[in-house]
Amino acid sequence: MRTLLLLSTVAILSAWAVKCKYDGQDLDNNQIIVVQNAFRIKCLTEDNGSWKTEIIGCVTPDGTEIDAGQKKEHGDKIHECVKSESGQVSLKESKGRMAACPGGQQNGEEWQEKSFKFRCGDGGVVKFIACVGQDGSVINAGETGKIGGFDVKCEQHANGTITMQAANDPKSYECKAKDGSMKKNGQEYVEGNFVRKCGDYGQGKIIGCFADNVGSTIGVNQNVTHGDVIYSCAKDGANYSFKTYSLKAN
Repeated sequence: MRTLLLLSTVAILSAWAVKCKYDGQDLDNNQIIVVQNAFRIKCLTEDNGSWKTEIIGCVTPDGTEIDAGQKKEHGDKIHECVKSESGQVSLKESKGRMAACPGGQQNGEEWQEKSFKFRCGDGGVVKFIACVGQDGSVINAGETGKIGGFDVKCEQHANGTITMQAANDPKSYECKAKDGSMKKNGQEYVEGNFVRKCGDYGQGKIIGCFADNVGSTIGVNQNVTHGDVIYSCAKDGANYSFKTYSLKAN
């Protein structure tokens, strides 16, 4: 907020004065001048020869006149002409309702930063409005919704920190196997030639491979020989593979 100040009204009594004097100027009765490019001064004379100059208002940088005690909004700024009981006048400038936000966004404009959505509110104030999942799911601020099938809470805390986190204990979720059965957190289960372990948020992660003739799980990127067959469990990037090789001569 920007503020300009001007001292209170000056009053002088003189038997010969018929004009006001202000900063070296002679002013006629009711004449108004602008000083400091911000304040309007009026000359008032009396029949008894007394005179005074009175601050009657302010002038904004764009030339708009505002009476003392009033305010006007123009564009993205609010200007207020404040007069105290002691006569001191100040011109105060603040953001108007349509002011842009710090990032240049206009009033009412919405945008996304990473997983969070914001709106430019009145007075150029940034408002947090929602969380966004990788799948495009939107949860309004202060609410709980589903992202990827999980309950997620979108929240802005008193200190301004924004979080998007599981509404429930990550270990409380079960995993759904391909055969439709449900597995508890930490439980291992077989799907085809792969062994999975139910992890947090109900995510079944591959931890190895399965072969009928091998009594235990074949670890990822490990080979196990049983009889004349080599069983190979491998991971390449995000892909897993299970292969067998015969040791018998062709």
